[in-house]
Amino acid sequence: MRSQVHGREADPPPQARRLSEELESLLEIAPGRPMKLRTIVEHLHFRGLPALIVLLCVPFLFPVAIPGLSIPFGIAIALCGLRLGLGHSFWMPDFILRREISYDLLQKLVTTAAKFYRKVEKLVRPRMHFLQRWPGMINLMGFMIMIGGILLSLPIPPPFPLTNTIPGLAVIFMALGIMERDGVCTLVGYGFAILGLCYVGLIFVLGVAGVQQLWTWLTGG
Repeated sequence: MRSQVHGREADPPPQARRLSEELESLLEIAPGRPMKLRTIVEHLHFRGLPALIVLLCVPFLFPVAIPGLSIPFGIAIALCGLRLGLGHSFWMPDFILRREISYDLLQKLVTTAAKFYRKVEKLVRPRMHFLQRWPGMINLMGFMIMIGGILLSLPIPPPFPLTNTIPGLAVIFMALGIMERDGVCTLVGYGFAILGLCYVGLIFVLGVAGVQQLWTWLTGG
């Protein structure tokens, strides 16, 4: 039943926009113009660090890496995760906040992020919240996001596929788990995080073995 104010029905409170709609509104405040990362942060900041992390992870979902974004975006995600893990408010270096994103790239990022989130938001809902209520769980998730950001910023050579996609999905699902209080998303994020760590570890082992074999061949051993 609607509440009444001075004898008449009060209007229901406006419903908060979904994250997909909030992301698309970025294109409205930058019609055809480049946008600094600082402006994006200010626009999404009221949604908290998880919303910003979701957007920053979008470039890592593309099968082909976007040149010039892996290192700065990976560092930004790692810093967001660190602040989240320490329970601190948002902070990011000025040299990253000054970075400008072209409108074409912004449009591609926003379109992909909104499309992805529209599919996910049909499934995401508050559940198994005890996984976040336990002492230190949010901090742990923040540090896992930090590790994911570090993996995303590593300059791993192109021949190895999915080196960005797996950690990127881990970070996205953990950020969505925090934002939507969804323990299932949290568990999926942990699964992708473990898979990503194992995969990068395997690449490192193979790389070391390859260097040792090359050294043996060069020295005639």
